[in-house]
Amino acid sequence: MKVYYNGSCNICNTEISHYKKNNDKINFIDISESVDDHIKHLSKKQLFRRMHVYHEGKILSGAESFLILWSKMPNFTWLSKLLSLPLLRQIWYVAYELSLIHI
Repeated sequence: MKVYYNGSCNICNTEISHYKKNNDKINFIDISESVDDHIKHLSKKQLFRRMHVYHEGKILSGAESFLILWSKMPNFTWLSKLLSLPLLRQIWYVAYELSLIHI
């Protein structure tokens, strides 16, 4: 699994740094430094606005990418399961999009 994040964003960088300490099996890629074939089709705006995950041959972005990332991290599996519940999933998607207003 690859996680693509905006390393030039202080909030993003801080959060990903925390995840890196808790999982050495995930490949974290700072898109402000490099882009590979899995995400080169995305525009610069798309790349920098949301986190992206390449998992099982698919690119997932935004709130969905966090659910996948958390599902692979032992300390966050519960959060992924909780926020994957139908109503909570919708609330999580809205909350994620609202959080982007400040970025």
